[in-house]
Amino acid sequence: MQFDAMALQSRLTGRRIGCRLHCEETVDSTNRIALELAQAGAPEGTVVLADRQTAGRGRMQRSWQSPPVCNLYLSIILRPTIPQQEASQITLMAGLAAAEAVSEACPEGRVGIKWPNDILIGGRKVCGILAEARTDRGKIDSVVVGIGLNVNMGKADFDPSHRETATSLREETGRNHSREDLFLSLCGRFEGWYEILERNGFAAVREGWLARAEMTGKRIRVLFGDEMREGMFAGIDRDGALLIADEQGVVSRITAGDATIIKE
Repeated sequence: MQFDAMALQSRLTGRRIGCRLHCEETVDSTNRIALELAQAGAPEGTVVLADRQTAGRGRMQRSWQSPPVCNLYLSIILRPTIPQQEASQITLMAGLAAAEAVSEACPEGRVGIKWPNDILIGGRKVCGILAEARTDRGKIDSVVVGIGLNVNMGKADFDPSHRETATSLREETGRNHSREDLFLSLCGRFEGWYEILERNGFAAVREGWLARAEMTGKRIRVLFGDEMREGMFAGIDRDGALLIADEQGVVSRITAGDATIIKE
Protein backbone atom coordinates (compact mmCIF):
# COMPACT_ATOMS: atom_id res chain seq x y z
CA MET A 1 0.00 0.00 0.00
CA GLN A 2 1.30 3.44 -0.94
CA PHE A 3 1.71 6.23 1.58
CA ASP A 4 -1.30 8.42 2.36
CA ALA A 5 0.32 11.86 2.29
CA MET A 6 -2.62 13.73 3.82
CA ALA A 7 -2.96 11.28 6.71
CA LEU A 8 0.77 11.41 7.43
CA GLN A 9 0.88 15.21 7.29
CA SER A 10 -2.00 15.44 9.74
CA ARG A 11 -0.12 13.18 12.18
CA LEU A 12 2.91 15.45 11.84
CA THR A 13 1.00 18.60 12.82
CA GLY A 14 3.06 20.67 15.23
CA ARG A 15 6.24 18.73 14.53
CA ARG A 16 9.44 20.47 13.54
CA ILE A 17 10.66 17.50 11.49
CA GLY A 18 7.90 16.90 8.98
CA CYS A 19 6.51 20.44 9.06
CA ARG A 20 6.26 20.04 5.29
CA LEU A 21 5.96 16.65 3.64
CA HIS A 22 6.61 15.93 -0.02
CA CYS A 23 5.27 12.42 -0.60
CA GLU A 24 6.19 10.85 -3.95
CA GLU A 25 5.34 7.54 -5.58
CA THR A 26 8.59 7.07 -7.54
CA VAL A 27 11.75 9.20 -7.56
CA ASP A 28 15.30 8.67 -8.68
CA SER A 29 16.66 9.86 -5.32
CA THR A 30 14.96 11.55 -2.37
CA ASN A 31 18.25 13.30 -1.59
CA ARG A 32 18.39 14.87 -5.03
CA ILE A 33 14.88 16.28 -4.67
CA ALA A 34 15.55 17.49 -1.13
CA LEU A 35 18.76 19.22 -2.23
CA GLU A 36 16.81 21.06 -4.93
CA LEU A 37 14.10 22.04 -2.45
CA ALA A 38 16.72 23.27 0.01
CA GLN A 39 18.35 25.40 -2.67
CA ALA A 40 14.93 26.86 -3.49
CA GLY A 41 14.45 27.89 0.14
CA ALA A 42 12.45 25.03 1.68
CA PRO A 43 12.29 25.41 5.47
CA GLU A 44 14.11 23.28 7.97
CA GLY A 45 12.17 20.12 8.76
CA THR A 46 10.91 19.58 5.21
CA VAL A 47 10.82 15.85 4.43
CA VAL A 48 10.80 14.07 1.08
CA LEU A 49 9.30 10.57 1.34
CA ALA A 50 9.02 8.07 -1.51
CA ASP A 51 7.50 4.65 -2.09
CA ARG A 52 10.24 3.78 -4.55
CA GLN A 53 13.67 5.01 -5.63
CA THR A 54 15.22 4.17 -8.97
CA ALA A 55 18.69 5.52 -8.21
CA GLY A 56 19.07 5.48 -4.44
CA ARG A 57 22.56 6.37 -3.26
CA GLY A 58 24.67 5.48 -0.26
CA ARG A 59 28.09 6.56 0.91
CA MET A 60 31.17 6.04 -1.29
CA GLN A 61 28.91 6.36 -4.38
CA ARG A 62 27.32 2.98 -3.65
CA SER A 63 23.82 2.26 -4.90
CA TRP A 64 21.03 1.56 -2.40
CA GLN A 65 18.63 -1.25 -3.31
CA SER A 66 15.19 0.36 -3.34
CA PRO A 67 12.28 -1.96 -4.21
CA PRO A 68 8.78 -0.40 -4.20
CA VAL A 69 6.26 -0.13 -1.35
CA CYS A 70 8.14 -2.13 1.27
CA ASN A 71 10.82 0.11 2.79
CA LEU A 72 11.39 3.67 3.98
CA TYR A 73 13.19 6.10 1.68
CA LEU A 74 13.27 9.65 3.00
CA SER A 75 15.36 12.80 3.13
CA ILE A 76 15.21 15.54 5.76
CA ILE A 77 16.26 19.16 5.19
CA LEU A 78 18.14 20.84 8.05
CA ARG A 79 19.56 24.33 8.40
CA PRO A 80 21.90 23.96 11.38
CA THR A 81 23.79 26.88 12.89
CA ILE A 82 27.02 24.97 13.51
CA PRO A 83 30.54 25.43 12.15
CA GLN A 84 31.27 23.66 8.89
CA GLN A 85 33.81 21.35 10.54
CA GLU A 86 31.10 20.00 12.85
CA ALA A 87 28.76 18.91 10.05
CA SER A 88 29.69 15.23 10.57
CA GLN A 89 27.94 15.38 13.93
CA ILE A 90 24.64 15.50 12.04
CA THR A 91 25.32 12.09 10.48
CA LEU A 92 26.06 10.49 13.85
CA MET A 93 23.00 12.12 15.43
CA ALA A 94 20.84 10.75 12.61
CA GLY A 95 22.33 7.30 13.09
CA LEU A 96 21.46 7.34 16.78
CA ALA A 97 17.87 8.40 16.05
CA ALA A 98 17.50 5.67 13.42
CA ALA A 99 18.98 3.04 15.75
CA GLU A 100 16.43 3.92 18.42
CA ALA A 101 13.54 3.67 15.95
CA VAL A 102 14.82 0.29 14.73
CA SER A 103 15.28 -0.94 18.29
CA GLU A 104 11.71 0.06 19.15
CA ALA A 105 10.42 -1.99 16.20
CA CYS A 106 12.76 -4.91 16.88
CA PRO A 107 13.34 -5.04 20.65
CA GLU A 108 14.50 -8.65 20.45
CA GLY A 109 17.36 -7.79 18.09
CA ARG A 110 20.89 -6.61 18.86
CA VAL A 111 20.78 -3.17 17.25
CA GLY A 112 24.12 -1.44 16.79
CA ILE A 113 25.77 1.38 14.84
CA LYS A 114 28.86 0.92 12.68
CA TRP A 115 30.83 4.12 12.11
CA PRO A 116 29.81 6.40 10.72
CA ASN A 117 26.23 5.62 9.82
CA ASP A 118 25.26 1.98 9.24
CA ILE A 119 22.53 0.56 11.49
CA LEU A 120 22.92 -3.18 12.08
CA ILE A 121 20.79 -5.91 13.60
CA GLY A 122 22.88 -8.87 14.68
CA GLY A 123 25.74 -7.57 12.56
CA ARG A 124 23.71 -7.22 9.35
CA LYS A 125 22.84 -3.86 7.80
CA VAL A 126 19.22 -2.73 8.05
CA CYS A 127 19.59 1.02 7.53
CA GLY A 128 21.95 3.43 5.84
CA ILE A 129 22.33 7.20 6.01
CA LEU A 130 23.76 9.70 3.55
CA ALA A 131 24.16 13.33 4.65
CA GLU A 132 25.00 16.00 2.08
CA ALA A 133 25.82 19.58 3.05
CA ARG A 134 25.74 22.75 1.00
CA THR A 135 27.78 25.72 2.08
CA ASP A 136 27.67 29.42 1.31
CA ARG A 137 30.75 31.56 1.90
CA GLY A 138 32.24 29.08 4.34
CA LYS A 139 29.04 28.54 6.34
CA ILE A 140 26.55 25.68 6.23
CA ASP A 141 23.46 26.67 4.25
CA SER A 142 21.67 23.33 4.49
CA VAL A 143 22.19 19.66 5.24
CA VAL A 144 20.09 16.96 3.63
CA VAL A 145 19.97 13.70 5.57
CA GLY A 146 18.88 10.72 3.49
CA ILE A 147 17.75 7.57 5.29
CA GLY A 148 17.02 4.17 3.77
CA LEU A 149 15.51 1.58 6.10
CA ASN A 150 14.74 -2.00 5.08
CA VAL A 151 11.29 -2.68 6.52
CA ASN A 152 9.27 -5.43 4.83
CA MET A 153 11.77 -6.96 2.39
CA GLY A 154 11.99 -10.74 2.39
CA LYS A 155 15.30 -12.52 1.93
CA ALA A 156 14.46 -13.30 -1.70
CA ASP A 157 14.02 -9.56 -2.35
CA PHE A 158 17.68 -8.84 -1.63
CA ASP A 159 20.31 -8.96 -4.31
CA PRO A 160 22.12 -12.32 -3.90
CA SER A 161 25.36 -10.48 -3.12
CA HIS A 162 23.73 -8.78 -0.10
CA ARG A 163 21.74 -11.64 1.42
CA GLU A 164 24.37 -12.51 4.01
CA THR A 165 25.22 -8.94 4.97
CA ALA A 166 21.84 -7.15 4.85
CA THR A 167 18.57 -7.69 6.65
CA SER A 168 15.14 -6.13 7.22
CA LEU A 169 12.78 -5.69 10.13
CA ARG A 170 10.55 -8.35 8.62
CA GLU A 171 13.42 -10.83 8.44
CA GLU A 172 14.39 -10.14 12.05
CA THR A 173 10.90 -10.23 13.58
CA GLY A 174 8.99 -12.58 11.28
CA ARG A 175 6.22 -10.08 10.64
CA ASN A 176 5.41 -7.04 8.51
CA HIS A 177 5.64 -3.56 10.01
CA SER A 178 3.69 -0.37 9.43
CA ARG A 179 5.91 1.91 7.37
CA GLU A 180 3.81 4.87 8.48
CA ASP A 181 4.35 4.16 12.18
CA LEU A 182 8.06 3.65 11.62
CA PHE A 183 8.29 6.90 9.68
CA LEU A 184 6.58 8.85 12.46
CA SER A 185 8.75 7.20 15.12
CA LEU A 186 11.88 8.02 13.16
CA CYS A 187 10.84 11.65 12.66
CA GLY A 188 10.10 12.03 16.37
CA ARG A 189 13.39 10.55 17.50
CA PHE A 190 15.30 12.55 14.89
CA GLU A 191 13.66 15.75 16.13
CA GLY A 192 14.44 14.92 19.75
CA TRP A 193 18.13 14.24 19.17
CA TYR A 194 18.52 17.20 16.81
CA GLU A 195 17.19 19.53 19.50
CA ILE A 196 19.57 17.98 22.05
CA LEU A 197 22.45 18.56 19.64
CA GLU A 198 21.40 22.18 19.12
CA ARG A 199 20.80 22.90 22.79
CA ASN A 200 23.54 20.93 24.54
CA GLY A 201 26.15 20.19 21.89
CA PHE A 202 27.56 16.87 20.76
CA ALA A 203 28.44 15.32 24.15
CA ALA A 204 25.07 13.64 24.81
CA VAL A 205 24.81 12.45 21.20
CA ARG A 206 28.34 11.02 21.42
CA GLU A 207 27.49 9.18 24.64
CA GLY A 208 24.33 7.67 23.15
CA TRP A 209 26.16 6.74 19.95
CA LEU A 210 29.00 5.00 21.81
CA ALA A 211 26.48 3.03 23.87
CA ARG A 212 25.32 1.42 20.62
CA ALA A 213 28.71 1.22 18.88
CA GLU A 214 29.02 -2.13 17.12
CA MET A 215 32.82 -1.83 17.01
CA THR A 216 33.49 -1.54 20.75
CA GLY A 217 36.25 -3.93 21.80
CA LYS A 218 36.90 -5.08 18.23
CA ARG A 219 39.65 -4.83 15.67
CA ILE A 220 38.69 -2.79 12.65
CA ARG A 221 39.97 -1.99 9.19
CA VAL A 222 39.48 1.48 7.71
CA LEU A 223 39.88 2.46 4.07
CA PHE A 224 40.30 6.18 3.44
CA GLY A 225 41.45 7.48 0.09
CA ASP A 226 44.25 5.21 -1.09
CA GLU A 227 45.22 4.25 2.46
CA MET A 228 44.24 1.40 4.74
CA ARG A 229 44.68 1.16 8.49
CA GLU A 230 43.99 -1.62 11.01
CA GLY A 231 43.76 -1.46 14.77
CA MET A 232 41.44 -1.45 17.77
CA PHE A 233 38.36 0.73 17.81
CA ALA A 234 39.12 3.53 20.29
CA GLY A 235 35.85 5.45 20.09
CA ILE A 236 34.94 8.72 18.42
CA ASP A 237 36.15 12.18 19.35
CA ARG A 238 34.12 15.29 20.16
CA ASP A 239 33.73 16.05 16.45
CA GLY A 240 32.60 12.52 15.54
CA ALA A 241 35.87 11.41 13.94
CA LEU A 242 36.80 7.73 14.26
CA LEU A 243 39.65 6.88 16.65
CA ILE A 244 41.74 3.79 15.93
CA ALA A 245 44.66 2.50 18.04
CA ASP A 246 47.58 0.59 16.53
CA GLU A 247 49.56 -2.18 18.25
CA GLN A 248 51.73 0.39 20.03
CA GLY A 249 48.67 2.18 21.36
CA VAL A 250 49.11 5.18 19.09
CA VAL A 251 45.67 6.60 18.30
CA SER A 252 44.86 7.96 14.84
CA ARG A 253 41.94 10.21 13.98
CA ILE A 254 40.00 9.50 10.77
CA THR A 255 37.31 11.91 9.59
CA ALA A 256 36.06 10.02 6.53
CA GLY A 257 36.39 6.48 5.31
CA ASP A 258 34.89 3.02 5.16
CA ALA A 259 35.28 0.96 8.35
CA THR A 260 34.72 -2.77 8.74
CA ILE A 261 35.04 -5.13 11.68
CA ILE A 262 37.82 -7.70 11.27
CA LYS A 263 36.45 -11.17 11.91
CA GLU A 264 38.81 -13.11 14.15
